[in-house]
Amino acid sequence: MKAALVYEVKKPLRVMDVATPAITPDELLIRIHASGICYSDLHALDGAIPYGKLPIVPGHEGAGVVEVVGANVRDFSIGDRVVLRFVMTCGACLPCFQGRDNLCTRVKFLGFDTDGTFSEYVAINSRHAIKLPKTITLEEGAILGCAVVTPLHAMNIANVTPGSTVAIFGLGGVGIHAVQMARIFGASDIFAIDVAETKLDLSKSLGATTIINSLKEDPVSRIKETTDGFGVDYAFEFVGLPTTQLQGIKSVRRGGTVVIVGIPRQSPDIDLGYLLANEIQLRTSFDHTRAEIDNVIRLMESGRLDLTKSISHKFSLDKVNEGIEVLTKKIGDPVRVILVS
Repeated sequence: MKAALVYEVKKPLRVMDVATPAITPDELLIRIHASGICYSDLHALDGAIPYGKLPIVPGHEGAGVVEVVGANVRDFSIGDRVVLRFVMTCGACLPCFQGRDNLCTRVKFLGFDTDGTFSEYVAINSRHAIKLPKTITLEEGAILGCAVVTPLHAMNIANVTPGSTVAIFGLGGVGIHAVQMARIFGASDIFAIDVAETKLDLSKSLGATTIINSLKEDPVSRIKETTDGFGVDYAFEFVGLPTTQLQGIKSVRRGGTVVIVGIPRQSPDIDLGYLLANEIQLRTSFDHTRAEIDNVIRLMESGRLDLTKSISHKFSLDKVNEGIEVLTKKIGDPVRVILVS
C-alpha cells in the first residue's frame, strides 16, 4: 500500500510503498477514503508531541470501508462504512468503567503511538471503529472523530446551560465547530474571536452572535461592553497560547468557567489570586469519550449539526506535504484540510 511516513521530526513526510498491515483476529482492515490533517499532527511533526516510535505513519482523523474482518469480530462486515476512534482505550481500567475512557490508563493514540491514517489501509481493533450511517459522507466522518467531537467534550466539561453566554477563542478546525456546539447546547450569545475575517464570517453563518477580530480590537473589552460589564458565563480557548488563555480568563464573569482545549505551547502567567477572588473555574478538556462520538453522529443524522462548510481543502495522499504546508502557513484560511482517495 501507499503511505506517508515520519522518519524525522521537522522534516517532510516520505510517501512510499509499504506492506499492507496484517490483522489480528480482533482487528479490522480499513480502506481509508478520507483523513483529516489536524493541528495536533503539526505539533507532533514539530516535535512538541512525542511519537511512540519512528518511523511512523501519522494521521488520526480517518474514515473508510471495512475490507477484511478478523476471525473474532462479530459486529462488522465487509463493506461497512466506519470512522476510526484515535483514542484507543483498554476498556478495562477504572476510567474506562466510569465512562471517562479518554483518561484510560493504558491509552494509545492512532497516528502517534501506532501507524495512522495517512495511508491507504489501517489495521485497528474493532472496538475503535464506529459505523457511519449513509447520510454522513466519509469525508465528514473523517473529521467528526476529532475536530467535531472535541468541542462537544469541552462543552460537557463546562456543563454549558441553555440561555448562557459563551466566548470561543480561536476558530480553527476545532474551534469553528465549537460555535455550532454552543448553539446546540442552547447558548443565547456566542462570541467568536479570531484574526481571520473569513473564519469570523463563517462563524457568523454557523451561529455566532458577535464576531471579534482580535487584531483590530481587544476582545476582553468588547465582551465586557456587550455584557454590561459582567463578562460571559463560559470561555473556551482553542489556540494554546498564553495571550488567548489569559483573554479567556479575563472575559468571564465572576463565578464563570474557562476551559482550556488548545494544546499549550508555553505556560501562561496566571494570577491565582484573581481566579480565587472571582471564583473563576479553570478547567481543561482532553479529547473525547466514545459515547460522545455516538452523540455527534446522532446530531448529524438529525440535521442539527452541519459539516458542509467544514472542509476547505482536499489533497491526494501523495500531496500530503502540500496539505501540511497549507495548514502550517494558513494558505487560503484553511478550516479543515483532508486527504482523499
